[in-house]
Amino acid sequence: MDLVKEKVYAVLTGDIVGSTKLPSTSRQTLQQVLYKASEKISHYFRNDVPYNMDVFRGDSWQFIVIDPSKSLRIGLFLRSLIREGVDGMRVDTRISIGMGTISFIPESNVSSGDGEAYRLSGEALEKLNRAFRMKIEFPEHLQSDLTAAMDVIVKLIDLQARHWTPHQAKAISGAMLGFTQVEIADRWFEKEITQQAIAQHLDRAGWSTIELGIDFFETVIPRLFK
Repeated sequence: MDLVKEKVYAVLTGDIVGSTKLPSTSRQTLQQVLYKASEKISHYFRNDVPYNMDVFRGDSWQFIVIDPSKSLRIGLFLRSLIREGVDGMRVDTRISIGMGTISFIPESNVSSGDGEAYRLSGEALEKLNRAFRMKIEFPEHLQSDLTAAMDVIVKLIDLQARHWTPHQAKAISGAMLGFTQVEIADRWFEKEITQQAIAQHLDRAGWSTIELGIDFFETVIPRLFK
């Protein structure tokens, strides 16, 4: 990928919450979930995520998004895949989104890249306290009441996401791809499930308000970087 000077990208960085307390079998399953999630992101968001997600230290991950306005949707998509992926365990991930320029990206090791977006993403993850699992950080010259509002939206969505059950998370992941409830039932679930059950999962997961937040985010972010 050819980097564009002064272009704003998004770097997403995260780690699994409480991974050290998981039994060894669950940790092995978790790594498989992360790699499968990376494959799905590369497939469904191929135009926005140019390189596979880099998984390191067993429970940490990082990837870049070309269009920063899509960073929240893709980050939540990953989170939903993680929430649904480890049977019997309420596994979750922290997510930090850093927006800014990028100096370079080694194609074989995305997490070794450098630049403003990388630095801000790392700093945002360090700033996360136990009350929140998602944060977004903007360059200082772009910070305003509007960017502060974006961070509030991200944190409010986070409060919804941390209560998703595996089935709710699976329904949410399909919804974030734009699937209808019928398509989620027919294409996204391995076991037979009704459209009415999908509707209940989405409702209890808070999808109607989450969707509003994502749509607002995707509308406002491009205006910040003009």
